[in-house]
Amino acid sequence: MSTKYPKHVSKLFQPGPPLQYKKPVDYPIESRKTISNIQGISGYLDQLKDYTSEYSQGSENRHLEVYDEADQKRQISNQRLQTKLLQWKPHEDANLADSDPYRTIFVGRLPYSVMEVELQKQFIRFGEIEKVRVVRDKVTNKSRGYGFIMFKEELSARAACREIGVHRGVDIEGRPVIVDIERGRTVKYFTPRRLGGGLGGRGYMKRDRMAKLASPSAPRDTGDLRDEPRKTFPRNPTPRSRFSGYNSTAGNATNINAAAPAPEERTTSYRSRSARTSRFNPSYKPDY
Repeated sequence: MSTKYPKHVSKLFQPGPPLQYKKPVDYPIESRKTISNIQGISGYLDQLKDYTSEYSQGSENRHLEVYDEADQKRQISNQRLQTKLLQWKPHEDANLADSDPYRTIFVGRLPYSVMEVELQKQFIRFGEIEKVRVVRDKVTNKSRGYGFIMFKEELSARAACREIGVHRGVDIEGRPVIVDIERGRTVKYFTPRRLGGGLGGRGYMKRDRMAKLASPSAPRDTGDLRDEPRKTFPRNPTPRSRFSGYNSTAGNATNINAAAPAPEERTTSYRSRSARTSRFNPSYKPDY
């Protein structure tokens, strides 16, 4: 049957070399012995009777207590979030009472050392600022990493959101800071990130990683194939058109009635059984 196929295919059906002999690493069967300290379980049957009388309903599954504790912690955390969410009322916030939500922008992911004066210097280019506030902790009075800026004109707030935005960001003290509209009072059913909502993950970390990988001097980690650049292949300089009357190289139509070039003769190494037999025996005729 292998004669039907070419040589490089027939090699796949040839038997391989015999297996190499390896000296056995275990003891021979006739010299094997059981270790003296191995015994049967018949001596422990009396203890099993005592166990069944003491724990008639079986023992408790202690290994499941870890899952129960994790489930309880999750429920307590969800209850705390729901309680804080009910208490979160941005329309009744005293710090935002005299501010216009459509002239206010949200500035997030701030460095903890940034003050109101530095924020004003960064955003004064968009227009005149009326109020700047960096949100701080009530107990320690430390910055919580975000703040609000209210402009005198609504167009200034729109320009800041359009130019900086959430994905582009602006660099402040070596950290990309995002700008967004004040969604607490302008977007219905919005929930802040600290209460389980927000707009998603921190995309700026992925952006910085991709920027490092794109730099030519950055060392590449060959462990993950997704970090490798995609291979691009040059297109055929003289593509063949499926229409005989169209010249792909020139880019314009030619005369359809022009004589087409003769097709190239193609040869193959495969021959049928009847063709191979009739080659050596001209009087051969197939029996079908």
